[in-house]
Amino acid sequence: MKIIVIISGLLFLIVTARGQQHGYLKPDTAVNNININDYKSTELVLGKSIWNKQFEQAGSLPRIEVVNKTRTQILRLFFHYGGSENSVDEFEIMNIDSIYKIPKQAIYLKDEQFITSNKICLGISKKDLVEKLGNSYKSSINGNVERLVYTIDDKSNFVKRYHQYRYYIKCILSKDILIKYSFGFESI
Repeated sequence: MKIIVIISGLLFLIVTARGQQHGYLKPDTAVNNININDYKSTELVLGKSIWNKQFEQAGSLPRIEVVNKTRTQILRLFFHYGGSENSVDEFEIMNIDSIYKIPKQAIYLKDEQFITSNKICLGISKKDLVEKLGNSYKSSINGNVERLVYTIDDKSNFVKRYHQYRYYIKCILSKDILIKYSFGFESI
């Protein structure tokens, strides 16, 4: 009888742990080996003088724009005021369409696509995205476009480790396919 109770208890713990794990967000921390809040990785991938390519536009944070080999995707690296030079605080990956004008100071990489530390890239399905990130998102839908937002506040060890306020991941999907992906620490 004791063995049945122990086995039942263990099964309950395993099922509960799996359910919690699926809802837990695993933060993304890098794109193509450029790590969040790590100027050394930025300089290793893009060069030490990369800061000369940063610019501000239309009230946004200072940023550097990186274009993939086929000129079909752009990676925006955002920097918070008061942060360290070349230390990326926010990442944004999106497709380049015919309307988008690539800035003259953009950097071109030989990489085919941009891939995050969680192995997320544009073009993956919502099912694959949620499988990688968990189901703890908030969703809003407008026509064929769905927006998923994940957040982690300053009570989490991850956010505390970086001495930040809040971490986010924002996903824009069209017909259940990822077309824009951004993540990082919110600017205060």
